Amino acid sequence: MPRTFLLICDEIPRDIVLLDPGPQPLEVAKALRGLAGGGLWRAKQTVTQTPPVRLAEGVGDEVVSRWVGPLREAGAVIEVRTWWRYRPGKPPLPVD
Repeated sequence: MPRTFLLICDEIPRDIVLLDPGPQPLEVAKALRGLAGGGLWRAKQTVTQTPPVRLAEGVGDEVVSRWVGPLREAGAVIEVRTWWRYRPGKPPLPVD
């Protein structure tokens, strides 16, 4: 007889994905630099890549709430995706 288990997690890992830097990519790059550290040049290169760009992978709700606000205020279009990339015994899922 098959048995089913329900796994309840307090914190589901999520990805923060930049879909569009908006009309002011430099402001988004400044916000990203403030959140992730590093230089302005690197942040601008990350923001101006062909979207979608995964900014953070497998982070918790606290990090998501800390990152999404400033990036959206700077004009970026951000999507928060549930992190299902790694599944035990199965191949990784593609990123949309």
